[in-house]
Amino acid sequence: MRGWLQRAIGVIALGAAVAAHAGSRVYSGEAPSGAWYQFEVPDGWHAGDALVLYQHGFDLKPPEDAPGLGPLKSVMLAEGYAVAATSYRQRGWALFTAIADNRELLRLFAERVGQPGEVIPYGGSMGGLVTLRLAETRGLPPMRGAYALCPAAAGARLWDSAIDLRLAYDVVCRDVGDLPQGDEPLPWAVNLDDIPDDIGDLADDESVLRALVAVNRCTGVNLPPYLRTDAMQRRLDELMAFTHISDEHFFVTNIGYATYVLADIVRADDKLGGRNPFTTAGVDYSSDPTIDAGIERIVADPAAALALHAASDFRGAVGDVKVMSMHTSRDELVVPGNQDFVRDLVPADQRVIAIVDEDTPSHCGFSDAEGVAGWEALREWIGGAPQPEVADLQRQCEMLATADYAAGPCRFDPDAEIVPFDEIVRPRAQAAVGVPAHSVHARPSPPPSARGGMLER
Repeated sequence: MRGWLQRAIGVIALGAAVAAHAGSRVYSGEAPSGAWYQFEVPDGWHAGDALVLYQHGFDLKPPEDAPGLGPLKSVMLAEGYAVAATSYRQRGWALFTAIADNRELLRLFAERVGQPGEVIPYGGSMGGLVTLRLAETRGLPPMRGAYALCPAAAGARLWDSAIDLRLAYDVVCRDVGDLPQGDEPLPWAVNLDDIPDDIGDLADDESVLRALVAVNRCTGVNLPPYLRTDAMQRRLDELMAFTHISDEHFFVTNIGYATYVLADIVRADDKLGGRNPFTTAGVDYSSDPTIDAGIERIVADPAAALALHAASDFRGAVGDVKVMSMHTSRDELVVPGNQDFVRDLVPADQRVIAIVDEDTPSHCGFSDAEGVAGWEALREWIGGAPQPEVADLQRQCEMLATADYAAGPCRFDPDAEIVPFDEIVRPRAQAAVGVPAHSVHARPSPPPSARGGMLER
């Protein structure tokens, strides 16, 4: 009863703080690295106070303007936190520079505003992985908590599912809808000049299919079912079953990632510079004998594979940082199985993993009340409260929604079961590149209707 009363008082106090929040100062510009930055500082903030480092999600557009500060900015400012973000100097999979970009952001913040006393990283999707990577990065200001929403915690292993889809497509759709090719010896990776900037986060079916008209010729995915030929429907069903994707919007987004994002990772000079980090040789594709017999068997350049893992992988060395990690249950871009890595790498008394049970598939489609509830639970925990349970987040969320402070619904499921990562993304041997053998599964992005309002950039 006492805990419930404290949470109720906290909700009332939070609402009053946001309502009373007066002004703030905003700083933005281009950093020396070429990344853009923005920070907002509430009135009354002084050097030594806390700073939130917001990490945005994937965006294939080159950085060209100040980044947003996230959907919880108003709450955080009202509670006295300054909030800062970097666009990263890289487009797309920005893990190769994201830690350095955040160090640069902190230097700029210290120069223009003051040195923070502690920092809390927070972000979703790719930004959730950057959040976890920051939690294990030494040499930053003190850190007691990290808030990761639908984190791509599998790191480099996420892209194994993308190369599988890309090469399986060539088997299923050969001669009826060939995807664009790049230069040899990696024809499955389109050339950089052929990657359109306007597809952004790849969640817009129309823009992806406009760039990849061959996908519609092969699968009819953009047509109503009654206009698809039997052959189109068979090919679509085969590819979706092979990749464990049940939602057609997610299928389109994943095709976009498998075509364009893989190519950017492989070909960009500031990433792998034309080297292949992926292996399909020896991988078991026997769930689909046709694909198993026909898929191209490629072998990674060990140095390229090591470089991708070194930049991308979360290793769990978080010290005493407390991690709040949340996922939507039917995400088919960054699958909930990514939480396997948080569970396996972070001590049980330092992490809370919460699943939101959704009816419609989404990527990071948290309600406002769910996002605020996770944030407030983390704040209370690092402030000395007992480690929260998922049921506590549900109660917090319901109080926020009932008080009309934040819109629901509230769908935290204390009994949620996660399909293991390795049941979605096919394992492959990693010993040759010296990376952990635990395998992971992930997918490309969600439908426009299912994009998470909580985490839109």
